[in-house]
Amino acid sequence: MLQIEEYDDNHNYRRLVNDSQIFHNALQYVLRGETRFHVQNEGSKDFDLVYIDNDKKAKSDVSFPDSDFYRDEIIYPPYYFYDEKDLEKINLYLLDGFEEIFFEDANEYTISVAMLAIKHTSLAVRFKDINVLLFPWLKSQVTIGDKPLSDKAIYVQKNYYSDLTKTDHFSSLSLFHCLFLFQWLTDLPKKQIKYLELSIRRTEGIGSILSSYNKARQALQRHNIKVVLEPNSTRYRQSTLSKYFSVEEAPADMDDTNTIYVKCFNCFILTSFIDRHEANIDLTTLNPVFLQQMKEYADAIIESKKILGVLLRGTDVILANYVGLYRPVNIDACIRIIDERLKQYNYDKIFLATEDSYYLKRMRDAFPHKIIAIAQERHSRDEFKNVKYISDLEKCKSSGGNYYNRVEDNLVNYIYAMYMLARCESLIANCMCSGVNIATAFNGGKYVRKEIASAMLR
Repeated sequence: MLQIEEYDDNHNYRRLVNDSQIFHNALQYVLRGETRFHVQNEGSKDFDLVYIDNDKKAKSDVSFPDSDFYRDEIIYPPYYFYDEKDLEKINLYLLDGFEEIFFEDANEYTISVAMLAIKHTSLAVRFKDINVLLFPWLKSQVTIGDKPLSDKAIYVQKNYYSDLTKTDHFSSLSLFHCLFLFQWLTDLPKKQIKYLELSIRRTEGIGSILSSYNKARQALQRHNIKVVLEPNSTRYRQSTLSKYFSVEEAPADMDDTNTIYVKCFNCFILTSFIDRHEANIDLTTLNPVFLQQMKEYADAIIESKKILGVLLRGTDVILANYVGLYRPVNIDACIRIIDERLKQYNYDKIFLATEDSYYLKRMRDAFPHKIIAIAQERHSRDEFKNVKYISDLEKCKSSGGNYYNRVEDNLVNYIYAMYMLARCESLIANCMCSGVNIATAFNGGKYVRKEIASAMLR
């Protein structure tokens, strides 16, 4: 991104003409290694444009999550090339339904988006940053103010903004990326694109895989683009996903002439373009034969008992350094909350879903004769001394065909556990996670109570 800064008299940088192509002209020289440019402005003050890498800018922001999940992979691509005239590959519909767009900051991206809004929408365009007036070809078409005038405004803030579900609030980076996403993804003409192949990191669990897949399908449905998962990109065999879930395999006619290939998971998934959609991991996601087997099992276990479902995410999530709602509450606090609910609502049993052997022991010690648990593979904290994710442990313990069989067994037991949670009267989880989303979706909104301990104890 090119940002506006004070004119530096101490250095003789390349001079640029201040016209509507100024950012594209500067980016040509950025590709040659230049990062600062002089702009001499007739009738107004001179200024400099300074190039800052998008991903570094986001990750240096004080509000950027201090989590390996976000920091280990690029989130914002550099956009050295983009074309405001290629409207087929600009998601302008994201601006529909609003009356105004308000920008806190004047920079390359907010000015480019402002020009799009002026030319192709009826949105009023308003800036808080008076630096927008440095651009003579734009200043007569915008207004200046400290806040939006309309209740139906898109608010574009200067700093990183983490809530990807919002449709009316963005950072300048995130809005630009959502609008120009297709131009980053592919050089193919939009009319040729029939498919998108999504590569998902091998560290992702089945909840993340299914939610990412389903959200992507919804987001691309309006573009008449079908989503398929890249074979062998996840830690599950394609046959395993098709055996237990409604995951389509690659069509026979899919090739380089009609397909977008997404290799950067975070750049695609961690956008409002995707995350505003529902995960929709409900019972229709499951293979009907598999679902019937789980139903018969749950019927036999639960009978007429009043059961509290408890989901405790363990060491792998803690080591990944998630923040806020996604960081697990310590086990002692969870046990206190669970004990209060047992006494308050007189539950017969607790169904516990956890992959952490320590949590299982603590729960059995705290609630003897109350715990029901699926035979999930469980791990101790010592096992995570040299690895970070459960997927890494699976690799260490198995190889070749045994590895995939082990992963499939773990998957089946995990889905059984989520289904059992869904059949409980209420749910308590130590943090927000894909498991909560899956259990809630399987439950179909029937929980009497659903509590996330990390939200309760903030």
